[in-house]
Amino acid sequence: MQIKTYQALDMAEAIVRIKAELGPDAIIMSSRKIKNTNGAYGILGRSLIEVTAAADEEVRQDQQRRRAPRKPAAPPKTETRAAAPGTLASALDPLRDEIRELRELIGAATGTGAVGRNELARAAGLSDDIGSLKSMISFMLENTKFYKGLNLEPNYLVCYRRLVERGVEHEYALKLIAEVKEGVPGGRELDLKNIVDLVIARIQETMIVGEPLTAATGGDGPRVIALIGPTGVGKTTTLAKIAAQLAMQGKKVGLITIDTYRIAAVEQLRTYAQILGLPLEVALTPQDLPKALNSLAGRDVILIDTAGRSQRDGKKLEELAGFVGDAAIENYLVLSAGADAASLDEAVRNFGCVNIAGLIFTKLDESAKPGVVVAQNYKTGIPVVYCTTGQRVPEDIEAASGRRLGARLFKKEA
Repeated sequence: MQIKTYQALDMAEAIVRIKAELGPDAIIMSSRKIKNTNGAYGILGRSLIEVTAAADEEVRQDQQRRRAPRKPAAPPKTETRAAAPGTLASALDPLRDEIRELRELIGAATGTGAVGRNELARAAGLSDDIGSLKSMISFMLENTKFYKGLNLEPNYLVCYRRLVERGVEHEYALKLIAEVKEGVPGGRELDLKNIVDLVIARIQETMIVGEPLTAATGGDGPRVIALIGPTGVGKTTTLAKIAAQLAMQGKKVGLITIDTYRIAAVEQLRTYAQILGLPLEVALTPQDLPKALNSLAGRDVILIDTAGRSQRDGKKLEELAGFVGDAAIENYLVLSAGADAASLDEAVRNFGCVNIAGLIFTKLDESAKPGVVVAQNYKTGIPVVYCTTGQRVPEDIEAASGRRLGARLFKKEA
């Protein structure tokens, strides 16, 4: 397998270079926009696109042999894919219309000063995105056996590719697109916008989300909730956000920390507790935890902050289970939306040494692949309860929503 990365002004230019060097059966593995560091072009200056592509070396050599000069022979048979351009042209018409409308908008705005520079830049960027999608459709349909093997129409292919680029693993992206396609009455063709809307709606239907945390009902004592997870995912800040929201709802909240490895973590939580006017207890050992819980027995909700532990450190995970393995404690696994799929799989699997009631994803605002949240939910069936989108307490936390997560995959406003 030969893998190369290209930088170009747009997807069309990148594809020309890929086809020239790697052959028409190359596969686009990833693409992203990057800043052009070779000059200043102002707010409307075009960024570069970086595309990573791969080709099987044996296939490429075979292509070169086929292209070598040969003796005159009988006229070649027409390839069966000759019908593809007609299908492609009809699929691209709506995109061409949208590009034309955007260009007219930009021209009018430039002439009249009707919009600000930021709005103009956004429109120009959107036009570039649509042009990239158009080029990608052509590339997928006409130049790769892989995408042809998926047996999907052009607009479905675009949505599939976007899901994979944004972190939804191939298996689940294909399943999602197939479910959407099967749900279209009569199998009629749809434009790209309608398919995107249907994909978002399907994500909303199929995602399992949990209710935001609140006090227990029935008067059987406080609800005890622990946040667990790998190091560096933001458990303490997330716990403070949940505590603040509950306090603002009039709930009596108590805090316990068992993160005695990091003095800074204890002091951070103590600061939050003082600001919010909440009691804080420290449990140094599993034997100290019942005493701390008993001292907060009059609260509606008790939140427990735990030390971050590597999902590969079996000894530390056993220690964690000694603290929060009691069936009366609800454990919520906090994960970073910026982590790769393999790391998330490993974390869910290994932190399963204790019962996991739900998932909380942090750093969604920093993630280039928010689809990992959707994929993890599909794979495990564990409810996603919250997503956090910044450092502010308590503002930057939101109840999990399949609709909002789906919108993020296609860069649409929630």
